[in-house]
Amino acid sequence: MSDLAFQFQKSWSMRKIITAALVLCFGQYIFAQWPTDTVFTKVDTMPFFYGCAVDVGDAQARRLCSDQALMQFISTYLNYPHKARQMGLEGTVYVSFVVDETGFVTQTRLVRDIGGGCGEAALELLREMPRWEPGLMNGQKVKVRLNLPIQFSLRDKNADTGGSYSLTWGSLVNDTVRLEELKKNSSKPVFVRDPFGNNRYIDELAFTFEKNKRMLNAVSRGDISSELIKIIEKSKRGGKFTITASVQDNGQFIYVSRTFKIVK
Repeated sequence: MSDLAFQFQKSWSMRKIITAALVLCFGQYIFAQWPTDTVFTKVDTMPFFYGCAVDVGDAQARRLCSDQALMQFISTYLNYPHKARQMGLEGTVYVSFVVDETGFVTQTRLVRDIGGGCGEAALELLREMPRWEPGLMNGQKVKVRLNLPIQFSLRDKNADTGGSYSLTWGSLVNDTVRLEELKKNSSKPVFVRDPFGNNRYIDELAFTFEKNKRMLNAVSRGDISSELIKIIEKSKRGGKFTITASVQDNGQFIYVSRTFKIVK
């Protein structure tokens, strides 16, 4: 072998060794940036509540949908303990939990309690939560810790004002609706009327479908958007379909809702 060929082969071998070393180092950087038990409090993409990770528009719309779906879940499944009611206890319970890489809620903690069984009721609510869409860090699914305030109030905030508001949507007048009828109303607007019969501007409009503790939710800026129509299209017989609209009254948001059971 000539000196030139030997030098070329030696140079090529060294180049392969360096390339392999770079690949190995880069691979270690990608796959070992943090231990698997690391729990983040802030990531590139925070977790989304169930049903709001895909097909609900841009990132802002998805986050709005997630917040609305979480509020809907809390209002539906939170149990106000009988003891707390008897004691007249009201206030805010603070809980903390981790959404792991698979979306399950783990490592629940009671941060602040108000007594009367409210703390345990809040923790039980966390145990009933469906799977979330995990948070992302550098494109990887990671564990994320979230803090959640849960309010216990004996006064129905809609009883004084929102209770006098009414929500109408097309031809739906009963508490039950056929799936075909639900879909026919997708092109019709939702109206909210105040106690004086005036139509009120809807700030946010949410459609929620729920069946067997599985929930789909989408939110729009008051109109029936394509994201809301997708919730209608994904609704099934035997589930519950809820319309929630928010309007403003003297600077306060009033939430008006109607729930329909989907029948054959």
